[in-house]
Amino acid sequence: MSKVSDAFQTFKSRLEISKTEEDDASRRQKDVRATVQKSFDVEHDFLTGSYGRRTKTKPLKDVDIFVVLGDDETWRKSKHPKGVLDDLETCLIEAYGKGQVERDRRCITVYFDKKNQTQHEDGKVLSLDVVPAFAAGDDYEIPDETLGKWIKTNPGIHAERSTAKNKALSGNWVPLVKMLKSWNRANGKPVEPSFLIEVMALELVDGPFNTFPDEARRFFAAAAASVDDAWPDPAGLGPPVSDEMSAQRCEAARQKLKAAEVLAARAFRAEQVGSEGEAVRLWKEIFGEFFPAS
Repeated sequence: MSKVSDAFQTFKSRLEISKTEEDDASRRQKDVRATVQKSFDVEHDFLTGSYGRRTKTKPLKDVDIFVVLGDDETWRKSKHPKGVLDDLETCLIEAYGKGQVERDRRCITVYFDKKNQTQHEDGKVLSLDVVPAFAAGDDYEIPDETLGKWIKTNPGIHAERSTAKNKALSGNWVPLVKMLKSWNRANGKPVEPSFLIEVMALELVDGPFNTFPDEARRFFAAAAASVDDAWPDPAGLGPPVSDEMSAQRCEAARQKLKAAEVLAARAFRAEQVGSEGEAVRLWKEIFGEFFPAS
């Protein structure tokens, strides 16, 4: 096995979620659920998002927990979604402190030991995104403060599509997505939300799967050419996943993707002429701290 192949295998391993982190996610989820139950009627909850689909990267931040509200809360669906987020934010601030809680358009984020976090912290869940939801048949409705309405989503369909793609590519798609998300984070998150990376990879990565470096290079090129497309919700329910990508943000993302593709092409050529150390150095420049130096 070449140095480049070894480096990518190490990179793949470094991005895998450990048993310690899984246990911590379960514990944190239960703690948050108990907190929310004090102020809301909670029917059930579950971990979802990229964590549930096994495409979450390290450090383990923004793990999604759906808190499915019960019958006593159904009156909220006729109100502006800001209301439920206001009340959820208040509930979580009372439990964890104002400095540990942040608000987003569809969730409230709870940080754990925020002041003491480092980029390299391992073995812990650093934050949870708490998403209030209502069951709607087989789907769910969640608040979207930006759109000013409740929107439909279905994490199960997202997971099914990811699982099917990963199976079709012999288990290589999920590790590749983790690598691409790690690139996105290392480069200042030019593609937002990170779920958009996954959605793009559903369409842009196809079989037969070659190698991780080859597929990463191809993704950077294809994504640069299509980052300003409208990328719909894979479940066909909610607004486009790409609705946060303004023209300005698309152009900035395109430049980052093009730069990554250029470096990847240089790494490929370096490996071809036997300069494997230089190839590894270039891949590390692309992917950042989690990619091994040698």
